[in-house]
Amino acid sequence: MQVETIHKNALSFINSQNYEKAHQACLQILQIDNQHADAYFLLGIIACATGSMSKAISLIEKALSFTSDNSEYIAHLAKCYAFKGEKKKVELLCERAIQLKPKQALTLDTIGTAFSRIGLYEKSVLYFQHAVQKQPDNPAFLYNLGAALRFMGDFDGARRYFEQAISLNHKFYKAHSALSGLRGITQESNHISRLQKLINNSLQTDELLHICHAIASEYEALHQYDSAFEYLEKAKFKKRQQLNYQFSDDVAIFDEIFNYFQSEHLSAESNCLTKDPIFVVGMPRTGTTLVERIISQHSQVASVGELQNFGILLKQLSKSSSRKVLDPETILAAKDINYSQLGNGYIESTRILTGNKEKFVDKMPLNILYAGFILQSMPNAKIICLDRHPLDTIISNFKQLFAVNFSYYNYAYALKTTAEFFVRFHQLRQFWQSRYPDNFLIVNYETLVNNPEVEAKKIISHCSLEWQSTCLNIESNNTPVATASAVQIREPIHNRSVGHWKNYEKHLAEVKLMLDHASINY
Repeated sequence: MQVETIHKNALSFINSQNYEKAHQACLQILQIDNQHADAYFLLGIIACATGSMSKAISLIEKALSFTSDNSEYIAHLAKCYAFKGEKKKVELLCERAIQLKPKQALTLDTIGTAFSRIGLYEKSVLYFQHAVQKQPDNPAFLYNLGAALRFMGDFDGARRYFEQAISLNHKFYKAHSALSGLRGITQESNHISRLQKLINNSLQTDELLHICHAIASEYEALHQYDSAFEYLEKAKFKKRQQLNYQFSDDVAIFDEIFNYFQSEHLSAESNCLTKDPIFVVGMPRTGTTLVERIISQHSQVASVGELQNFGILLKQLSKSSSRKVLDPETILAAKDINYSQLGNGYIESTRILTGNKEKFVDKMPLNILYAGFILQSMPNAKIICLDRHPLDTIISNFKQLFAVNFSYYNYAYALKTTAEFFVRFHQLRQFWQSRYPDNFLIVNYETLVNNPEVEAKKIISHCSLEWQSTCLNIESNNTPVATASAVQIREPIHNRSVGHWKNYEKHLAEVKLMLDHASINY
């Protein structure tokens, strides 16, 4: 069989996501021609699609060693580095691809994806628009543009492109899910009937997850909470069965953190004395985005979004060989870590995003797990941790559709494990505050939204900044938001979400017993 035919088959297999056969075809090509650039590139695409980013980078770089001016290869390499959070490399690679004036719609879309992954949404919108102009009948390109516009706060534009994507592919579940997350759902104008017609036995697990979440979101907008909960359960159940998740996996991480920071090997000092970083942490859906917006309204503060940089760097320096970024093995391996190298490395990784501002905010909620490492490596850093009503926190996390297959949010596929996670989070939060009282501030969400000026002043003071009244004007903050709060945070500070758990009270009996057992007031 000729190389051209095998190559054509490999492309077909990749397009149908048959990665095993695609992999075999690429290896067959390389047995005939071991300098076939596209075979290496396609192997890189397969590695990227299956989550092996380091392998993908190595393979695409091998492809580029044979043809250094291929904009498609360079754009995909940028995308792989974006998944690893290496923002500086992403920008350099994207600019290199752009200089080659790519004409393929897929390459333009890939550049947009790479920019989006590192938080440069204005640039991502531009290249998604270019891709759509080249190929206006591609629903994936339309969806990507809609998602980027949503992050930018252009909800009308987002709605328009999501609908266009659905008109081309009525089963495009991601577009359905994103559309239902926008405002404007009413009894007269909703998509529930359209969504319900999509549910059948042929749906894949993630498709069912998105569609049922979308229906639940629309029922909640109509204040039909029992129907919303029914579809949430339906959405979560099949995914929960698919996952090989046990809450004991999370318990092991919490236990190892407690053991590590209660031990005696923390005497090593760091020379990274910067006062630049402010970390906003907590469980998701507790007001972390609100606090980040308050702080980033300050003239001396930049927002860098939700960075994974610290955790990735800790993993690298620990030299842990386990597959997860954070697990007991990595925490244990960190006992020999160079805290100065960790702190300085993290600061250096943020320089591309912080500009000339005096301070910056990193709003990765689950950095709560790294708080001790953060303050050991950067002893002058400030951490603000959100505290929201336990039942509001638990039901909000259970309702949320987090990034699918991101294992650190696997607890949210069951109400029980969400409550169990909250209990351990609550204990860890108290532990950090007692160990680092000058650096770790707990902010109560309900108190903040009911008395915003008083609480905002406490937050700004904790960050060692002078008060500016503009900090309260979060609705005028035009910084892109890529979190679940992208819609809500465009409004002035309000308390409408306080006590939302009461709408689901009949489903929370077991959760209340768990909180009682842990002596957590609600």
